[in-house]
Amino acid sequence: LEMPIVAAVNGPASVHSEYVVLADIVIAADTTVFSDFPHLTSGIVPGDGIFLAWEETIGLNRARYLTLTQGSFTADQAERWGAVAEVLPLDQVLPRAQELAEGLAAKPQLLTRYMAMTVRQRLSRRMAEAYQLGAALEGLTGADLAYQQR
Repeated sequence: LEMPIVAAVNGPASVHSEYVVLADIVIAADTTVFSDFPHLTSGIVPGDGIFLAWEETIGLNRARYLTLTQGSFTADQAERWGAVAEVLPLDQVLPRAQELAEGLAAKPQLLTRYMAMTVRQRLSRRMAEAYQLGAALEGLTGADLAYQQR
C-alpha cells in the first residue's frame, strides 16, 4: 500500500504476528504478547516472511532465539527492542492509532505516498530477496507433514 500504515494491537499476536510489525507505526496495548504459535507447533518452517520481519525489527539473535524456541515477548519488550512505537493501556490504543492515522491522512497524498515508499525501502527489498526460498522451504515442510502422518 502506498500510504503510511498505523497498527493498533489490542490483544495477543500469535498468528502472523509479522503483519503487525510490517506497519509503519505500531501502537500496542500493555497486555499484548507477541509470538509465532503455528509454525513450530505444526512442524512448518516459518518461511513466509515472519522471521524476516521480526529479524528486521528486534534483531537477528533475538529473532533466531524466539523462532527456534517458540518463545513469546511482551509489548514492553517489543518497545524496548524497537518493534513497537508506543505501549499504552488497552482503552487508549485505538484512539491513539486513529489520531496518528488522521494526522498522516491530512497531509498531501503525494507526500505520504513517497514517505511510505521511503521508510519501507529496506524491508521491501529484503522481503523480495528472501520470500521465494522461505516460501519454498515452508511449503516443503508442510508437504512433508502428510508423509509423516501415514
